[in-house]
Amino acid sequence: MGTDGRFGGAVPPERQISAGFIRARELVEAIAACGRSAEFPDRGVSRLALTEPDRQARELTAKEMRELGMAVRTDACCNLWGVLGGVEKGPGVIIGSHLDSVPEGGDYDGVLGVAAGLGVVRDLLAGQPHPARTLAVVAFTAEESSRFSLATVGSKAAAGRLTPEDAERFRDARGVTLARALRDFGGRPEDLGKEPLSPKDWAAYFELHIEQGPVLDRTGDDVGIVEAIAAPTRFMLELEGVQAHSGACPMDLRHDALAAAAEVILAVEEAGRSEARHGSVATVGVCECHPGAMNVVPGRVVLKVDLRGIRSESVARMRGAVMAKAVSICGARGVACRLTPYSSDEPVAMDTGLTALVEDVCRERGVSHRRMPSGAGHDAMFVAERIPSALIFVPCKDGISHSPKERIEWSRVQAGYEVLREAVKRRLFP
Repeated sequence: MGTDGRFGGAVPPERQISAGFIRARELVEAIAACGRSAEFPDRGVSRLALTEPDRQARELTAKEMRELGMAVRTDACCNLWGVLGGVEKGPGVIIGSHLDSVPEGGDYDGVLGVAAGLGVVRDLLAGQPHPARTLAVVAFTAEESSRFSLATVGSKAAAGRLTPEDAERFRDARGVTLARALRDFGGRPEDLGKEPLSPKDWAAYFELHIEQGPVLDRTGDDVGIVEAIAAPTRFMLELEGVQAHSGACPMDLRHDALAAAAEVILAVEEAGRSEARHGSVATVGVCECHPGAMNVVPGRVVLKVDLRGIRSESVARMRGAVMAKAVSICGARGVACRLTPYSSDEPVAMDTGLTALVEDVCRERGVSHRRMPSGAGHDAMFVAERIPSALIFVPCKDGISHSPKERIEWSRVQAGYEVLREAVKRRLFP
């Protein structure tokens, strides 16, 4: 093949392109149309979990699964499963990721991993029509926190970490509960927590994902072998001041919730900078100002805070620093501050045996690679609580993700795809 189309890059002539890899690319491009505005195509993809665009993406994925001869089902949390039974007894292999996106996101986040998994199935069946062990591909529900302010919903359920009470507690911006959204999609929120993955059934989980950071793109390595995944600590801060007329209320008598919020936002940034040497980060991703009128002193502001790191003690220090500063700032301004926790997860190490397997495959195939942490959370972190798991990164252009500017070079993704395929093959045919 020649150049790599609009994604750039040339495919080395000595590397044969498999049918599975070609089909994976086609599936990614088809799913990318789900949630893209025909009027504003440059604004990226908005495929929030359990919405109509998500349903469309699931239908395309389920169709692909059926064409491969896989049995298709959804579980209580609406995780979409395609399963091929093995001819031998023994625990099988899962490949997975997610289909939902952030608002105005990119084409590849999550989707690439699901499509690559189905491509691997296609390639393996071409060489061996009947796998020795059970092989499954799963598209987890609501990996992104964009709709319900709760991330990795489907993989939490698969780990037995999501309860029916959780599904009633979390709501979207319109007040729709996670439980209702699941039920509308054919899920069974009342059964959450009853179907955890078991090591008796599954020997390994593999996830291929774009890095969503700049390391691989800058170093030129084609594969990142993730050793540990940073866990998010997320919470909401509600700052309640006094709404007032912007012209009539004197400056010295104001209790401006937005002015207090501005200081708190800077305090969150400072907490992240102070822990940056440990690889930690801190973000205020949402700032809602009420009532939001130019001539009104803001009376209420909602901030949503995301703290992450691969060292628990570092994340704890950031949380403590943010809360101490928020209390001090609000106290000085006569503004009330209330915290609502969303999640507080622990950093997760990937399975050392699978990590070594992936590294062995890279070395044998001459694929440039490096071991690295993941700053972003992924479904693998919760699956890893139940069964051995591996997370494989491939580069994205300039490290940009969660953006319409998210790009990949398929010629570089091919190396990671082939590593995934070989690693899965070695686990399926021990």
